[in-house]
Amino acid sequence: MHTPSKNSLDFLKSHFYSLLILILLVTITTSCQSKSPVAKKINHELKVNVASEPATLDPRKGGDLTSSCMHFMLFEGLTRLNIDSTTEPAQAEKIDLSPDKLTYTFHIRNSKWSDGTPVTSYDFAKAWKDILDPHFPSINAHLLYAIKNAEAAKKGEVPLDQVGISCPDPKTLVVHLETPTPYFLQLTSFCVLFPVNRHIDRNFPDWAFNANNHFVCNGPFKLAAWKHHSEIQLEKNPLYWNAEKVELSGVRVSMIDNEMTALQMYERGELDILGQPFSPLPADSFIDLVRKKQLQRKPIGASTVCFFNLSQFPFNNINIRKAFALAINRESIVKNVTQLNEPIATGIIPPVLKQNKVVHFYKDDDKTAARAFLEKGLAELEITAADLKEITLTYSNSGSVGSLNHKIAQALQQQWLETLGVQIKMENMENKVFLDKMTKRAYNCALYLWITQYDDQINILDRFKSKANVKNYPGWENTTYAALLDRSAFAANNKERFEILEQAEALMLEEMPLVPIYHWNFAYLVQPYVKNFHITTIGDVQIEKLSIGRR
Repeated sequence: MHTPSKNSLDFLKSHFYSLLILILLVTITTSCQSKSPVAKKINHELKVNVASEPATLDPRKGGDLTSSCMHFMLFEGLTRLNIDSTTEPAQAEKIDLSPDKLTYTFHIRNSKWSDGTPVTSYDFAKAWKDILDPHFPSINAHLLYAIKNAEAAKKGEVPLDQVGISCPDPKTLVVHLETPTPYFLQLTSFCVLFPVNRHIDRNFPDWAFNANNHFVCNGPFKLAAWKHHSEIQLEKNPLYWNAEKVELSGVRVSMIDNEMTALQMYERGELDILGQPFSPLPADSFIDLVRKKQLQRKPIGASTVCFFNLSQFPFNNINIRKAFALAINRESIVKNVTQLNEPIATGIIPPVLKQNKVVHFYKDDDKTAARAFLEKGLAELEITAADLKEITLTYSNSGSVGSLNHKIAQALQQQWLETLGVQIKMENMENKVFLDKMTKRAYNCALYLWITQYDDQINILDRFKSKANVKNYPGWENTTYAALLDRSAFAANNKERFEILEQAEALMLEEMPLVPIYHWNFAYLVQPYVKNFHITTIGDVQIEKLSIGRR
């Protein structure tokens, strides 16, 4: 038997101890590494707050701002509105326009619903014709009236199959217009014209009420959970055609109606964005937020106006309407009530819809003229100012503008008393009740916020073309005005078109069925780690383009 030499044993011992030391070093190093802080993962979920429950998640029935915000996240139309007010193809991959500008042909891209079924031209056609059905509850059917026979169908004068919408195949939608409509592609970017899955809608008509397998959408996000009046949870839609460009993993929407509570949540980092269009900021915080350089503002196509009911005493008299209109001190309202340095409204159309052109159709706070019109109106009605004691100013107390409406109503009440010597009453109510009264024209005068649904001033002017429009709350109609709107469609260029529309605006303000008070700036806060946050001129936030860095 071979016996190891002393040198061999020393060599083995040396290697053994070296190996032992190496094992100990690796163990110590691994242990230290395991105890070191782990890099914090980036949470790509966006957290926002809305002041109230959305009225509906069915885009065909939309009308309130909160619902529209949700529709833009969950659904997508043929086109998308960009920040610079241009449009780009969305669900439509290619768009053809006939030489006479009366026929649009939309070629639907290879996109899918969230249940994996294909989005087709039939889905768009059914959704649009549903809106035009005389029995379908949509307050925005007028947005489709540019389409041939659309208005006649809504009035029940022609059957729906005579509306200028056809589908040669599942991926082609052909739309015939009544007259050239230069803003039609912007119309198709608004959420009311988004599609719904026709099979789901036919078989499960209550699909839009809850988060379940029947809620099928085609936008960048899908509905994961809905705790009514508490929270909505959205998650990224992996079947969205442009999903690879969507960086957010989801959106968590809380429903807190207390403005100060929501602000405190933002300050604690529990919300990523706060303010319009989602929910309002407390007006008492504006000065402090400006001082901290946190408050951001964006002019949009929105205005607060006062409607007069032309079918009710005393606003059936034009001079009484002018008296109340000219007695308003708009500068005082934007300085002391809204506090956001908004442009006062001495015209109907917000400047952002007129290439920032400002036209003054009347003088603000014209007390002398207001009192003269009042005396003239009283004489024509053969009454005294004491007979105006039953005038009631109605407004909504719901949602993102409820508390602001109350403050503006108080300001108007005081100004009309000081200038005209008329003490009015105030009446506030939940928004659904308020809109019902407006539609039925069961009011004297009313505060109202409108936000344009597409980036063109015709969206505002067109609602007053006919008394039959449910959004023509004053019930005003003028044949010369309607002819001007019709003529604008055939203008040779934008300059000529804007001049014609300005004539229509002047004509309406001469008869004063409504009085604008101020045009809106959206006010909001955005955490510094939120990237690519933009608001369009219609108040839409393109959530799908947002990204979140390290919180």
